[in-house]
Amino acid sequence: MNKKLALIGGALVLTCLTSVSYAESDGNSSGTIVVLSKEETEVPEYFHQKYVFNHPDCLGAVTVDYYGPEINPNDTQLIAAEQRMCAQNRWFGDGSGAGDSD
Repeated sequence: MNKKLALIGGALVLTCLTSVSYAESDGNSSGTIVVLSKEETEVPEYFHQKYVFNHPDCLGAVTVDYYGPEINPNDTQLIAAEQRMCAQNRWFGDGSGAGDSD
C-alpha cells in the first residue's frame, strides 16, 4: 500500500511540475490563436471578437467570447495567458480553473 501511495505521489509531483513549466513557457510552443469573428461595437476601437486557442496538449479548443480592444493573435502575453488556462484545465479537467490565484 505504501509503495502505491509513493508511486501516486511521485506521479502527482511530476504532473504538477510539468504543468508549471508548460504554463510558464512562451514563444516556443505550437499554440496558436485563431480569430473566428470580429465585430465593431458602438464604442470606438472596442470590438466583440470570438477566438480559439489551439494547442496539442489542450483538452479541446474552447471559444473565447471577448469584448475590448482588438486582439493580436501573435501577442506573446495573450498566448502565455491562454497556455496557463490550458494547463489549469488539463489539470482540473472540468475547466473550472479551481485554485486560480488571479
